[in-house]
Amino acid sequence: MLPLFAVLVALGATGIILIYHLANHTEQVLREDYDSMVHMRNLNEALERINSSFQFALAGRQAQSYRQYQENWKLYEESLAKEKDNITLPGEGELVDTLTGLSDEYRRQGNDFFARADQQRDQRYFGRGDSRGLYGLFCEIKRASGEILRINQDHMEATNLRARHLAWSSFCWYGGGLGCGIALAVLLLAGTIRTIVRPVRAVTESAMAIGAGNLDQLVPVASDDELGRLAGAFNAMARQLREFRQSHQAQLLRAQQTSQATIDSFPEPVLVIDPEQHVEMANPAARRLLGVRPREEGRAAPVAWDPPERLRQPLAEVLRSQQAYLPDEFDKALVLRSGEQPHSYLPRILPIRDPAGVTLGAAVLLEDVTRFRLLDEVKSNLVATVSHELKTPLTGIRLAIHLLLEESVGPLGPKQLELLVDARDNAERLLAMVDNLLDLARLEQGSSQLQLQPERPAELLRAAAESFRPRAADQGVELVLEDCGDLEPVAVDADQFQHALRNLLDNALAHTPQGGRITLAARRSAGRVVFSVADTGCGIPAQYQPLIFEKYFRVPGDTARAGTGLGLAIVRQIVTAHGGSVECASRPGEGTVFRIALPAGEA
Repeated sequence: MLPLFAVLVALGATGIILIYHLANHTEQVLREDYDSMVHMRNLNEALERINSSFQFALAGRQAQSYRQYQENWKLYEESLAKEKDNITLPGEGELVDTLTGLSDEYRRQGNDFFARADQQRDQRYFGRGDSRGLYGLFCEIKRASGEILRINQDHMEATNLRARHLAWSSFCWYGGGLGCGIALAVLLLAGTIRTIVRPVRAVTESAMAIGAGNLDQLVPVASDDELGRLAGAFNAMARQLREFRQSHQAQLLRAQQTSQATIDSFPEPVLVIDPEQHVEMANPAARRLLGVRPREEGRAAPVAWDPPERLRQPLAEVLRSQQAYLPDEFDKALVLRSGEQPHSYLPRILPIRDPAGVTLGAAVLLEDVTRFRLLDEVKSNLVATVSHELKTPLTGIRLAIHLLLEESVGPLGPKQLELLVDARDNAERLLAMVDNLLDLARLEQGSSQLQLQPERPAELLRAAAESFRPRAADQGVELVLEDCGDLEPVAVDADQFQHALRNLLDNALAHTPQGGRITLAARRSAGRVVFSVADTGCGIPAQYQPLIFEKYFRVPGDTARAGTGLGLAIVRQIVTAHGGSVECASRPGEGTVFRIALPAGEA
C-alpha cells in the first residue's frame, strides 16, 4: 500500500502546483490588463464630458460648462495617473508619454478657452491654420487612449490562449500520471483481494446468517494478523449471542407465563389485543364468554377478534386517540349471557403504550355490574313506587290547604293564614319533587315512549317562553326570544321536549337576579339544530360543571332554591332519548349557557 500512497501524494502535489501556477500567473496578467482597460475607459468618459463643456460654452452656457470642465479634469487626471503606475506591456510607456503630452497641451488650451471670453472661441476650439485647436487635440487623445486600450485587450486575449494551452498540457500530464497510478492500484488490489476479501466474505456470510437467526456460525481463523483477530472476535460474539438468546428466551417465557397467570386470576373477562385488533392474550372468562382465542406460538396467522357491536366504536377510538374508555352509566353496559342468566358488563378499555408513546394495543376488561344494576333498578322501582304512593295523599293535602285558604269552611285568623300559606308552599314543593322522581323513574325504565313529530324550532322556543314570561316578569327578569330564522324542523316529542326546556328555564329563573336577562335561541351547526338557554346569573364553578347532570347533585353553597337535583338529570335523559346531547358552559359571575343539540330534519 505504501507505493500506492506515494503515487497518490505525488499526483496530488503535482496537480496542486500546476493549478497554483496557472491560476496565479493568469490572475496577475489579467488583472493588470483589465486595470489598464478600466483606466482608459474612465479617461475617455471624462474626455467626452470635457469636450462637451467646450460645446456648452460655445452655446452660451458659460457657468454650467466651466463647472463640468473642472469636475471632469479631476477624473481624467486620476485615471491618467493610475495608468502611469500600471505600465506592463512593450510600447505602452511611449503611448502613455504621448498621452501625457497631449493632455498637458489640451489642459493649457482649455484653460485659455475659458479664460478669454471673446469672439475667437470658435477658432480656438476648431483650430486655424497650423493650430490643431481643442477638437484636434481631443481626437489625438482619443486615438492614443484607444491604442493603449487595444494593446491591453490584445494582451488579455493572448494570455487567455496561453492559459488554455497550459491547462491542456497540465491535463495531459496529470491524466498520464493518474493512469499510471490507477494501473498500479489495480495491481496492488489484485493481491489485496486474495489476502483480504475472502476472509471478509466469510465473516459477511456468517453475519448475514446470524441476522437471519442462525447463531451456530464459526469463522475459521487462518492467521494471527488483523483478519485473524477479527475472526476470533466474531466467533466470540456469536457464542455470547447464543448464550444470551437462551437466557432471554427463558426470561420471555417466564414473563409470558406470569402475565397469562395474572389475567387468568381475574374472575371477569380480560383480554389484550394488538393495534390490528388481534387477540394477544385472554383469560378463561373471556374465552368462555366471548369465544376468543389468543395468539398461539407456531400459529401461521393471528386470530382476529370481532367485538360486540357496542364495543367496536369505543375500541377503535381508544386505539386511535390513546385515550381510555371508562364509562360509568349503566346504559353503556353490555348484556351477555353467562350460563342460564344474562349478565351486565361495563367495559373498561385502556390503551397500552411503550415509553416512546407508540400504541402497542389495548387491554379490555368487562366488569360484571349485574348486581349493581339490579340494585339500581330496585332503587328506581322503590323510588317510583314510593313517589306514586306519596302523590295521592299529597294531592289531597294540597287540595285541603287550598280550600282552607279560600275560606270555604270558615274565616281564618292572621296566624292561621300565615301557617296555611307556608303549608301550601311546602306541599307544592313536595309535589314538584314527587313529580320529578316519577318522571325520572319512567325515563330510566323506558316506560315513556316518545311520540316523535316534526316541529319547528321557533315554535318550540316560543311555547316555552310564553309559559314562563309571567314568572319572569314577576321576578323582574327580562325573557328574550331571538329570531331563529327559517330553521328546518326537528323530530321531537313536543311534550317531553317542552318538559326539558321548562326545567332549563326554571333553573335559569332560580339563579338569575332581578334585572337580569334570559335568552332563548336556536341555530344550525354541523347538521344539527342547537337550542340554547342563556342567563346572566351567578354562574357555576368550573369544578362542578361536569357533575351538574348527575342525579341528586346540587352545587355546594347554592341557596337560590331548595330542590332534589333532578331537573338537569331529567333534561339529559330526555335529550339522550331524542338522540341528542346537552352541554353546559358557564363562568362564575357572568352567567350560564345550556345547549341542546338535536339531529336536524324529520324522523
